[in-house]
Amino acid sequence: MGQLIQVEATPMGRVAVFSTDRSITGQDGVSVIPGEREGEDPPHDLAARLFGADQQIDHVHVISNTVAVRRMQSWDEEAVERAAGVIANLFIHYGETETAVEADRFEHLRSENYNATLSHIRAHNPDLWVMKVTPDEPIDPFQPGQYTTLALGYWEPRADDAHDALKPDQDQKMARRSYSVSSSMIDESGELLPPHTPDVEFYIVKVKPGQQEIPALTPRLFMKSEGDRLYMGRKFTGHYTLEGVEPTDNVVFLSTGTGEAPQNAMIAELLRRGHEGRILNVVCVRHKADLAYTEQHAVLVDRYPAYRYLTITTREPENEREKVYIQDLITTGRIEEELGAPLDPQRTHVFLCGNPAMIGLPKWNEEGLVFPDTLGVCQQLHERGFTIDHRKERGNVHYEEYWTEKPDSSTTA
Repeated sequence: MGQLIQVEATPMGRVAVFSTDRSITGQDGVSVIPGEREGEDPPHDLAARLFGADQQIDHVHVISNTVAVRRMQSWDEEAVERAAGVIANLFIHYGETETAVEADRFEHLRSENYNATLSHIRAHNPDLWVMKVTPDEPIDPFQPGQYTTLALGYWEPRADDAHDALKPDQDQKMARRSYSVSSSMIDESGELLPPHTPDVEFYIVKVKPGQQEIPALTPRLFMKSEGDRLYMGRKFTGHYTLEGVEPTDNVVFLSTGTGEAPQNAMIAELLRRGHEGRILNVVCVRHKADLAYTEQHAVLVDRYPAYRYLTITTREPENEREKVYIQDLITTGRIEEELGAPLDPQRTHVFLCGNPAMIGLPKWNEEGLVFPDTLGVCQQLHERGFTIDHRKERGNVHYEEYWTEKPDSSTTA
């Protein structure tokens, strides 16, 4: 019962220091010698196990997530592995009383930190969820396209066996990430949903561990079930909104992957307003199975003649010899063909969300714009006379960057 502790060992002569991924004591520390048993707590239990596993060990000191172990002889590789194994399995062999204490501690942390309930999960595939979160208290209305924060405690179990490398006492803190709010656009009868429902919808892909970054939130989130608790920020913010879009403007949404999330919320709002201009929504994904809203968009296309929904994939069998990206659709004129109108900067707004390589956001300096080496949509539109949002200056190309998850970052969308 319990979870393995991740252990890193540093032997130095007769002393070996073992760093763990969770705290075993508070900051006061506990020292134990053989034959001494003054407590039934984790550090004393661990010391007893170490003494039993290696009769050469004559002193154990445990403080927070560090275990210092002294032997009468120098450490060899076998002794290090044996001691590391004892430490790693401390909570696996934990008694019922101690396990209950740990469970109570986690429940206390949840009650202190969580303010919302995971009320609905639509698992489109094992790594892609549409989920709804219901806050404990009603939230103020926010604009379509904005984002907020989701969080779970580092004490929550992961859906993978990656090592978090937590700092001391970090296991009592929360892994946070910002997500743009998504939106189911229609109800079961095919009617447009109202703008502000009691719950908040998110479109989330489980991020897998990489060579340089270990995702903190989604591996824990994908261990949750309907009815479980979590944290959701009460502040919704962001400049990726419909501000400045006039009723007769044409609007083009271009996204990759779950970058479709904020586009859904904005499209639903435009349709509720009775938008008079044309609306084109283009989504690029790796596989068809990565599209979780196609059925809803099909209903909207049938019902609203000015709305178009186009999807392209890059890793299906038919893409083996020739991959088509969003930039290619602009170059070939396919975007204008699907929109049914030219990409006219005088009456068109373009919204970009997803892979930074697709967006191609430039850097601004005294000499003007410096675009990335790889051609992105921003450069293509700039060359056609469009103006890119920059700080407080609103243009007609709007962007929200999204791609990787960092353990303590606020990556939107």
